[in-house]
Amino acid sequence: MGVRVPYVETDGAKVHFTDTGGAGRVVVLGHGFFLDQEMFAAQAAGLAPEYRVISIDARGFGRTEDSGVPFSYWDLARDAWAVLDALGIERAVVGGMSQGGFIALRMALLAPPRAEGLILIGTSGDAYTAKQQKGYRQVMDAWSGSAPLEPLATTMASVMIGGTDEDRQPWLDKWLSGDRTRLALAAECLINRESITGLLGEITCPAVLVRGISDQAFTADEMVALTDGLGGPAELHTVPAATHAVNITNPDEVNELLRKFLARLD
Repeated sequence: MGVRVPYVETDGAKVHFTDTGGAGRVVVLGHGFFLDQEMFAAQAAGLAPEYRVISIDARGFGRTEDSGVPFSYWDLARDAWAVLDALGIERAVVGGMSQGGFIALRMALLAPPRAEGLILIGTSGDAYTAKQQKGYRQVMDAWSGSAPLEPLATTMASVMIGGTDEDRQPWLDKWLSGDRTRLALAAECLINRESITGLLGEITCPAVLVRGISDQAFTADEMVALTDGLGGPAELHTVPAATHAVNITNPDEVNELLRKFLARLD
């Protein structure tokens, strides 16, 4: 079955997603900041048709439209559950990379019986420190400003994605041709998110965590803390020669880890 690209209307958004379809266990994936659901193309190709992969564009990204009202990651978690409700799906493995992980954790907290498992790639349950907030705000101010974007975008691609020119170029093309001001509300959501570390113990479904060894967004200690804080069985894997978006640059290694995790759930 081919990938379907429908929309679901929620309170505050018209949410775009892709769906490989099929009767297999459902895996829902949320993308990282600056990216969109296309970052999971290799996972959709590698897991389907045995598994049904649904990838969602968050508000501010891809083809999802929002109403211009501020939102939180709890709102984005509700958006994701609304997509599954519209598809008649009761339970799913929920996951994501970076901000997609923020969303997945909140999905599991909002509806524990519906989360069969967690896939967390380069993410955290904590809030940013004041220093980190200042740094990210400076980046976002520059991103939405009037100075040439290419130098900043090239640096971001190197830090976030790494890998080869072939890995980075599609995202550079999107960034340089897109609306630089579109990310304002998404940036506020990212920078001002609250810590949920005190709630992690309530998440008791099995989890697999993946980190690129050179990830500059979240340290090894942060991901160990996330792994240890979860209330269910959780395993952390480190992928050599990878940065933040490890599933883009190292799809074979990540897909193998996900398949082993999903097979254990089966």
